[in-house]
Amino acid sequence: MTETGDHVRCPQCGGDARVVWISQDEKTVAIKCARYHSQISPPPTRFSSRAQSKTKKGMVFLVEMDADAQTR
Repeated sequence: MTETGDHVRCPQCGGDARVVWISQDEKTVAIKCARYHSQISPPPTRFSSRAQSKTKKGMVFLVEMDADAQTR
């Protein structure tokens, strides 16, 4: 069973991450990665011609837990 604070692999980059939140039904977890990830900024405005990509450290990903991972 996964608990808050457990070290896990980031679902996007495979790097070091931590579980920061678990839903009440334990089917969804929030994982915070220690690395930088691309973040898409808001849609283009009249001052910019396209959406810009930024990198941000500490991105949080919501991940659905499968039945096998919950029993380990």
